[in-house]
Amino acid sequence: MNHILSSPAIAWTALVLAAAQLLLATNVTAAGYKKADKTGASIAEFRDEIVNIKKEVDATLLALDKITQTANTDPRKAFKEFDKSVPRVDSAAQKAKKRSEDMKTKGNAYFEQWEQELATLNNPEIRQLAQQRKLKLQSTFDAIRSVMEPARDQFNTWLSGLKDLQVYLANDLTINGIDSAKTLITKSKSDGREVQQSLDAIIAELNTIEAALTPAKTK
Repeated sequence: MNHILSSPAIAWTALVLAAAQLLLATNVTAAGYKKADKTGASIAEFRDEIVNIKKEVDATLLALDKITQTANTDPRKAFKEFDKSVPRVDSAAQKAKKRSEDMKTKGNAYFEQWEQELATLNNPEIRQLAQQRKLKLQSTFDAIRSVMEPARDQFNTWLSGLKDLQVYLANDLTINGIDSAKTLITKSKSDGREVQQSLDAIIAELNTIEAALTPAKTK
C-alpha cells in the first residue's frame, strides 16, 4: 500500500522538479536577451551623446566662421557664440565619457553572464556554436576601442587648441588680432572637420554593434 501511494508522490515530485528546471531555464534565457537589450540601450545612449558632440562641434566651427566674417565690422556677437560653444563641446564630451564607461560595464556583465551560461549547456555542438557566436560578438564589441581611442586623442588635442584660441581672442578681438590668428583659426576648423569624420566613424561602428548584439524590433 505504501509502495502504491509513494509512486504518485514520486511522479508528482519529479514533475514539480522538471517544471522548476524549465522555469529556471526560461528565466536564464530571458535574462540573457534582457541584458543584451540593456547593453544595446546603453550603446544607443552613448551613440546619442556622440551625435550631440558632433552637433556642438558644428556650432563651434560656424561661430569661428562668423568671427572672421565680421572681423571688419563687429565680431563681438560671433565671439560670444564661440565663447559659449567651447564649454558646450567640453560638457558634451564629458557626458559621452560617462556613457562610454556605462556601456563598457554593461557589455562586460553581458558577456560574463553568457560565459557562465555556456558552462550549463550539455549539447557539445550547441555549446560550440554559442561559444563561437559569443567570441564573434565580443570581438565586435571590443572593436569600438580601435576606433574610439585615436578619436579621443584627436578630439582632446583639437579641444585644447580651441581653448587656447578662445583665450587669445578674448584678449584681442581686434581686426589685427583676428587677422593674426587666421592661420590658427583655419587649422582649428580643418582639425574640427577631421574630428567630425572620426565621430561619424564611431557612430557607424556603434550602430553596427547595437544591431549585432540585440534582437530586431518591429517598427
